[in-house]
Amino acid sequence: MSHLLSKIIITLLTLIGIVILVGELFNLHIYFPLNLAENNEIPYHRMQSVRLSAIVTFIYFGLRYIFWKSIKMYPIQYLNIYLKALAVCSLLVFYSFQVELREYYFVLFFFIVAIILHFASRPEIRRYFRHK
Repeated sequence: MSHLLSKIIITLLTLIGIVILVGELFNLHIYFPLNLAENNEIPYHRMQSVRLSAIVTFIYFGLRYIFWKSIKMYPIQYLNIYLKALAVCSLLVFYSFQVELREYYFVLFFFIVAIILHFASRPEIRRYFRHK
């Protein structure tokens, strides 16, 4: 069930990403969830959240590479880590900028998506030594 739900969510987020990218080609600045930026400006607290989450994700993978053995990761695992960083960084930035309470739906949405992806990206537990 979580795999199907994660595929639906990733498909929707991918389509939103495509719409945002195409909008930029036509000089329309769109930010999540399909809000058209007034005066060609995306809210500063949203940009800070994305910037800091990219930095936190880079730090995570850098430390993981330096101190632990490298392992193969699937794209859904990268998305899971990035969305967790985005939710946490957004929460901190929104709180520090004292944004309106209605802006926190952004944090809640990505936190819920990160939880779903977390469960969908867990490796299946295999019983190699089970008794028959």
